[in-house]
Amino acid sequence: MLYNLYRPTDFSEVKGQEDVLVTMKRQSQTSKFSHAYLLAGHRGTGKTTIARILSRAINCENPSEKGPCKVCQSCLDAKNSMDIKELDAATNNGVDHIKELTAQTKYRPVQLKNKIFIIDEVHNLSTAAFDVLLKPLEEPPSYCTFILCTTELHKIPVTIRSRCETYAFHPISPAPMKERLKEVLAEQNATCAEDALNLIVRNANGGMRDALGILEQLLAGSGNTITIEAAKKQLGVLDTDAIINTLKDIIRLDTASSLSSMEILLSGGKSPSLITETALRVLTDIITIKSTRSRQSVMHSQDYIDALWDMGQEISFNRLYWLCEQFCDLRMAIRQSADPALDLRLAFIRLSHQEIISSDSVKLAEEISMLKRELSQLKNMMRQNPKNMSLEDTQSPVIYTGENSIKAAEESGFCQNLDLDTPFENTAHESDRMAPDEDTEHSTAHDMEGGMHINREEPGTPFVDSIMESTEEDISASDLFNILR
Repeated sequence: MLYNLYRPTDFSEVKGQEDVLVTMKRQSQTSKFSHAYLLAGHRGTGKTTIARILSRAINCENPSEKGPCKVCQSCLDAKNSMDIKELDAATNNGVDHIKELTAQTKYRPVQLKNKIFIIDEVHNLSTAAFDVLLKPLEEPPSYCTFILCTTELHKIPVTIRSRCETYAFHPISPAPMKERLKEVLAEQNATCAEDALNLIVRNANGGMRDALGILEQLLAGSGNTITIEAAKKQLGVLDTDAIINTLKDIIRLDTASSLSSMEILLSGGKSPSLITETALRVLTDIITIKSTRSRQSVMHSQDYIDALWDMGQEISFNRLYWLCEQFCDLRMAIRQSADPALDLRLAFIRLSHQEIISSDSVKLAEEISMLKRELSQLKNMMRQNPKNMSLEDTQSPVIYTGENSIKAAEESGFCQNLDLDTPFENTAHESDRMAPDEDTEHSTAHDMEGGMHINREEPGTPFVDSIMESTEEDISASDLFNILR
């Protein structure tokens, strides 16, 4: 197993837990160790590995900041010494097992300077077993050290935690994990595509052991050359290009195309739960890129990031979070559903149908936001050239209200480059306002099918002035519709 073959043997080889090791390195350098340690955190992040390194450092004849020297007799004997006892509490969790372990504290070590007791998955111990462990933890012999490891710190009694030095292990971040995987690949004389490496890191979920396990699986199936296609196939990961195209259809309210994409995914053997989970991950990545405005905030292929960047410009935060909520609800429904494919189909129709979306408050908020920006853009264009430009010269002479506003604006290209998430702010001042020309003809406004058509030559009419006065500051939806009525 790669995670056993490449298990770190000193503190310098441990990746991604530098903040945890600060105190341990100082203790190793000064040879002043604690009598009890509690290592807690995410699975596969190095708790047992550091426990073993620490046990050798405590017995090392010449410990340093890196931990054990690995060359003295104590370091060589520590590999198979009876003075270092490991107990798996997942299977040995009864009070009798702890009584037997604590009984060994009465006897001095045989080969090494200290006796080390490593109890893995300590949260599985029974209440009575924890009670038996209290006394030796509080007043252990000078030659005994206890190292407890757990993935569920909240299950450890407070009485136990108060007697130990507690170290919280966090999931390993992508950068050090990729660095370690590249080191392993170099030693294995193997190559891995950058996109495939990113895929391994994403599927490891912060666990180095999981990442090395996935890498070993791919090396066994693909030989010494790992491609992104082979990685997706062996890991059973949904092709992100397919789900991105499906989400594009949903964002553009193309129900027929979104259902067609869904059928292709289902016919390809992808489960509804996998489709839902992948869509939720993609939406989360869009929110991350859109909120940070940085392409480096998500670790993935460049094509994937570019596609998500473009999608983020087409949708507002309100609708993004609404889509995430819908997919979260769908994920919960699929777990208890008798027909997950039917639930998925209904959800896709709900998320992509114009009439259904229009009745939602999120869509109404988008339309009101778009109307405000149209008015602001129109006013600024008039102020830039107040005498020589008529409304017919603007890109959007027809102002629509209701459900057709966004569609009309998109077709005309009037609001193509507007950021839907930028709050409306009028930057004009009172001094910038042009006085009406006495010789100017009054404009006429008449209702047209689907919207209101404005026909005038120059600013200064009551209609436009009312808009300009009302948009000096942010206006409410009701005021906006009163002006347009």
